[in-house]
Amino acid sequence: MQANFSEQLRRAISHERLDAYRQRGTSSDDAELFTHYAWNMALSESLYTPLQCLEVCLRNSIHDAATAYFKTDTWFDVPGVLLASELDKVREAKGSLLKGKKTLDAGRIIPELTFGFWTSLLDVRYEKVLWPWLLKPVVPNMPRRIRIRKNLSKRFNHIRTLRNRIFHHEPIWHWGDLPNQHSDLLEAIRWVNPAMMTFVEPFDSFKSVYNNSISEYRKVVSALP
Repeated sequence: MQANFSEQLRRAISHERLDAYRQRGTSSDDAELFTHYAWNMALSESLYTPLQCLEVCLRNSIHDAATAYFKTDTWFDVPGVLLASELDKVREAKGSLLKGKKTLDAGRIIPELTFGFWTSLLDVRYEKVLWPWLLKPVVPNMPRRIRIRKNLSKRFNHIRTLRNRIFHHEPIWHWGDLPNQHSDLLEAIRWVNPAMMTFVEPFDSFKSVYNNSISEYRKVVSALP
């Protein structure tokens, strides 16, 4: 790899970002750093599809269950349902819609709320407010023996950590339990909606990318100028 090309690529990615790879045991050799960066991109891309589908089906499942229980699709405005931090998130979502001159109907507000908002509803703070009534409707296919709010919160917050690292372009290639996290992600989708799981499966490329390992990306990077 030519020094000039290597330096330009370093600047494009940033020395700080590449340092995160070096600190995790990657060789300081430029080609190896870029190879790990490329493999990390591919792994992150392969997980994006199931993460996106889980986020969509979880928020819609919670929304549908809450709408049925509170008998209004603006259940998030019902006094006593949400606590201050989540109410702030709803206000932010409404403010964003108003800036775009869009109507404040539930169908627009719900997609504006982040995955962090939805996982926060699984917190112990909502144990008595939501989950005595919403647990089964939200995750109808979660095995009965483990279907409690605490287990649901633990699973989805682990997934949120993975999601945030991917969306912030941080390294995940070195996680030894990445295949298990992928399996947990697919299982969570199945808990919420088996049809979504069936939809995701043909597009899920994680196993292929992971099992091919880094060698394929090493070949590509070695052919660069």
